[in-house]
Amino acid sequence: YNIQNKKLLSCFDATWAVSWIQLSAGIPIAMLMWGSGILTVPKVTTSDVLKLAPVGAAFAAGQALTVASLGAVAVSFTHVVKALEPAVNAIASAFLLGQVFHPLVYVSLAPIFIGVGLASSAELSFTMFGFATAMMSNFAFVFRNVLATKFGSVGEMGSDTVTRKTNQLAVLTAVATLVLLPVALVLPGGLLSIPSSWAKTVKAGVPAGSLLYLMLSSGFHFFMYQMSSFWVLSCVQPITHSVLNTLKRVVIIIVSILVFRNPVTAQSAAGTGIAIAGVLIYSLTKSYFSKKGNK
Repeated sequence: YNIQNKKLLSCFDATWAVSWIQLSAGIPIAMLMWGSGILTVPKVTTSDVLKLAPVGAAFAAGQALTVASLGAVAVSFTHVVKALEPAVNAIASAFLLGQVFHPLVYVSLAPIFIGVGLASSAELSFTMFGFATAMMSNFAFVFRNVLATKFGSVGEMGSDTVTRKTNQLAVLTAVATLVLLPVALVLPGGLLSIPSSWAKTVKAGVPAGSLLYLMLSSGFHFFMYQMSSFWVLSCVQPITHSVLNTLKRVVIIIVSILVFRNPVTAQSAAGTGIAIAGVLIYSLTKSYFSKKGNK
């Protein structure tokens, strides 16, 4: 998803349109699963949809801001900044949910901040816009998680865990798509700019078929990317998910550097390594004190 997304954004400048298309791609996929009987159709009311609106808004904002960052800077740098999400989550949980961790858990966040600071100061593709949008996406996704916790589950999503998680994502995707639609219509680089951006991209030498493929496949992979994350989270312990998420970010950073051949300075590489290691240290520290507190 990240590789195709960057390829698309490198030649197509309608960023808000890309964000909306990638979100909306999940709707026909979910409808296909419901229609074929692979997935039980969820039962939700208008009240449920309204209840999910704030969660959907945070999800839509997180997606749009991530896409904006990926379009502005190297994929590897976006994901280095997104390594700060656990730190944002820890702080937001304390203020919004009253969930306070052991002091050493907060101390363990230091390597993440140090690593991101080092990587940012030496990043050759650095722009303030790319950094700011990646950082704001962290807040958006954390607020999505916090709001989901506060509002709880809605409607009847299914009996087994996989069905329930998939339906939750499908319904949330539909709500987020609706919430983002007015914004994607009004802002520059939105849906109304698709014809002009499309013509400019094709004129620059990108085949229309290749552009369409990148657009549709990036949307498909975005939904599958989210769905696999939901599934894994429902099947493993939180600490296992945190470790896997850290490894995922490492793979994305390494593969994107190899594919796009982004130049990397020694300081940037060191900062990236420290930040990623910091995420793992934080996850292990948080898990240790959580288990200790439950005994």
